[in-house]
Amino acid sequence: MPRREWFFRVQDMLDALARIREYTASLDEVSFRSNRLVVDAVIRNIATLGEAASAVPFDVRERHPAIPWQKLVSMRNVLVHEYFGISLEVVWRTIQDDLPPLSTLLADLDKAEGGP
Repeated sequence: MPRREWFFRVQDMLDALARIREYTASLDEVSFRSNRLVVDAVIRNIATLGEAASAVPFDVRERHPAIPWQKLVSMRNVLVHEYFGISLEVVWRTIQDDLPPLSTLLADLDKAEGGP
C-alpha cells in the first residue's frame, strides 16, 4: 500500500475527533462506561489519533508544539498494547478535557500548513 501524505493523517485525526464527539455527545461518564459499543469505538478512534500523529513529520510537529504529539502516540500505545489495563476514567477525562482543544489545534495546523 502506498504511503499517505502526512496532511491526510491530520484529516484522519480531525475525523476521529468528530466521531468521538458524535459517539459521546449525549453521554455522561456512567453512561459511557456502561456502553461497551461506544467505549470500543472511542478507544479505536483514540488509537487512530495516535497512529496518525506518529506519521506527521518531525518538522511539522516542531512548527506546532502546542499539539501533544508524544502524548497522542503514547496513549495509542497503551490502548493497543496494554488493553487489559485501560482506565475508562482516564479515557473519559481525555474525551472531556483533552480532545476539545485538540480539535482546534489540529484545525489551525490544517489551515496553516495548507493541506489539500
